[in-house]
Amino acid sequence: MKRYYVIVVLSISLLLNSYCFAEEKTKEDIIEENEDLRRELTELKKQFQENQDALNYHRMTTASSVSIRNTNKERDGSYPERDKLLGKYYNFGESPRIPKINNPEDDLRSSSQKLTLKDEIVETTILLAEETQSENTGMKEEKGNDNDKDEDEDEIDDQNENDEHVKEEVKNEIKGEDKQEDESQEDTTNETAIMDMEEQKESELFVITPTRTKQLLKNTGSSVSIITEKDIKNSNEPLLLEVLRKVRGIEVARTGGIGGATSVFMRGASSAQTLVFIDGIQMNSPTTGAFNFANLTTDNIERVEILSGPQSTLYGSEAIGGVVNIFTKRGSGDNKIRLGTEYGMHDTYRESAHISGGRESFDYSAGASYLRTHGISSASSGDEADGYENFTGSVNLGWNFLEDGRINTTARGTHSELEYDAFQFGVGPVDDPDRSLDTDEIIFSTKVRKTFFDIWTPSFLFSVNDTELKGFDLTDSAGEFRIPTQVWRFEHQSDFTLFDRDTITIGYEHEVLKGENAGNFDETFRNNSVFFQNQIKLLESLYWTAGLRYDDYSTFGSNLTYKTTASYNVERIGSRFHGSWGTGFRAPSLNELFFPFFGNPDLGPEESKGWDFGIEKEILKDTLIIDVTYFENDFTDLIAAAIQPDGSFMAENVNRAKSEGVETVITYKPFSKISFTGTYTYTETEDREKDQQLPRRPRNRATLGITTQPLEKWNVNVAGVMVRDRIDSDGTKMDNYWTADLMTSYDITKLMTAYIRIENLFDYDYEEITGFSSLGFTAYGGLEFKF
Repeated sequence: MKRYYVIVVLSISLLLNSYCFAEEKTKEDIIEENEDLRRELTELKKQFQENQDALNYHRMTTASSVSIRNTNKERDGSYPERDKLLGKYYNFGESPRIPKINNPEDDLRSSSQKLTLKDEIVETTILLAEETQSENTGMKEEKGNDNDKDEDEDEIDDQNENDEHVKEEVKNEIKGEDKQEDESQEDTTNETAIMDMEEQKESELFVITPTRTKQLLKNTGSSVSIITEKDIKNSNEPLLLEVLRKVRGIEVARTGGIGGATSVFMRGASSAQTLVFIDGIQMNSPTTGAFNFANLTTDNIERVEILSGPQSTLYGSEAIGGVVNIFTKRGSGDNKIRLGTEYGMHDTYRESAHISGGRESFDYSAGASYLRTHGISSASSGDEADGYENFTGSVNLGWNFLEDGRINTTARGTHSELEYDAFQFGVGPVDDPDRSLDTDEIIFSTKVRKTFFDIWTPSFLFSVNDTELKGFDLTDSAGEFRIPTQVWRFEHQSDFTLFDRDTITIGYEHEVLKGENAGNFDETFRNNSVFFQNQIKLLESLYWTAGLRYDDYSTFGSNLTYKTTASYNVERIGSRFHGSWGTGFRAPSLNELFFPFFGNPDLGPEESKGWDFGIEKEILKDTLIIDVTYFENDFTDLIAAAIQPDGSFMAENVNRAKSEGVETVITYKPFSKISFTGTYTYTETEDREKDQQLPRRPRNRATLGITTQPLEKWNVNVAGVMVRDRIDSDGTKMDNYWTADLMTSYDITKLMTAYIRIENLFDYDYEEITGFSSLGFTAYGGLEFKF
């Protein structure tokens, strides 16, 4: 009866398997598959009948024992039923009916079908083995007094061992196949939209910047915004500043068109009070204290974490308004190549190439791009176009050693050429066809990290930022200059994990900052600093951090900063309370210290105190989330040009300022194919010396992003920005404006995607900075190839 039970089980399993696939098949396909099933059942019956005949023949004659032994030895490595089902399982992914990539139901159903097949294989094999074992036992009893009894017993014992071996072999093969399949899926993560969704989810859950250690976002007390690789891809912007515009609490201001000097303001702080890192490399200029975002392309960038509020406890000088931490891509899986080409208005070209891959011990990611545009006039009053060129190359190499050890090396180089207009006092920007600026920038970092005894993780980072600016103007010597700068940094950090509830971080940094303004100064200063932080899980849902830092500068002396944060999750009401309080400082820049007729070597650091408190509430589970944060900052000893008794100006620590406001983020995802993200930031600032609003910090700023997928291969993204209530440095009112950008892409084939990007969709006429032009309606089209 067992053999007929096996036939029934196989029939039901195969019919169920067919039913699972029938959902998306035509009648003709179903009829054809039923015919295939009938043939398979016929073959199975025939095979069982052959086995039965062989066993009956074995019972009829003792002389057939040798033949049976040989047959069993052959059968030990070949069970047609098992082999057929195993083949069906191994070739499952190659079935003509492949699940839809972005359909979770299909993915779940596919997994269930594989599990069903595995169960069939194991069950069938075990039944066959038990049946064979039972029949062989009956043969043993039947031949109890046979002269070949000993030989038959040995043969049966061998067969029993072989049957057990077959069981284990099948199970091990399945387990091994699962492991191999998992590894294969992990290697090809970036090749499927399903894996991209999982990476997106993971990237949103974990952050590094707030504590310099990997931590769940929900356990972080600091206010953090994240730009993911998917966000960058959806925008298809060549420059990162265009992606930053959509982030809460960040104001981006650019002088003119593409390539114009670009400043970023956070929570009322100036651009020189916002610290920027790329893979641990400090990007702020020693001469100005700020970072110019104009030349930073999105090439090979995987993720950006924006940390708001005073952060000097972990990051030192310039981290008053916050920290922008940029991470480049890390390769994985098989070798992947991406090529892109784009053309748009103002005779704009863009070409890009990216290659990546990796295995267990080594991974790599490299990219290069070329951007050129005829441009627009930087001066609003002018009509002479100012062109721009940018060539960027980057590489990220990683070596894994001794299980959890890693060496990571990154390098990035940029060469840009910008035509820009002159500035005439009393008039503003005016056309200048002879003036241009070349920027050459090379950055490099190497980091080594290894965990010992499961509790101590030391890391060592060495980095260098070498940048040179060259100004050219054949008709005006004011446009001729050369400014090389260098920032060398060595950093050590040790993390100690105690009892899974307490993480202690201690670190040391040594910086050497060099800057030269040809004909004006050539100076170097140094800084040594130590920092300490403790992260504690007090309750199941309460996380608290506290830290302090001591800096010792060769210019102004020492400075002490401190910070504490807390995050409390109340899951039963879907809420999270988070807050932080801390101090920050900014060391005087080389221009403020040494520039002729302005610099003051006796300057001290700018300082600040700030705090924030917010509530994140999940109103509709996995559908509607709102986060509201209130913040305050108090700035003291701000460096400004003070009038001297002789009528000249000199930099002094004389100003005070404050800022306060509310940041709101709303995320709404009513359906799986569409999502909305809206932000609103209200910022009230005050220059206490002038009793007026701080320049270029808008009171009201809002953004709206819509991401949708009307068709499986068609994506549409819309992003809007509104800015209101700003004043310029001279107190005059600046333009209010709003803009909307559109990006749509379509997968023509598996290897080729076409896209269209439109900036300033409604052709709004405005000036981001008074006197400087902004791009009107601008359209671009491109193709991307994947291999």
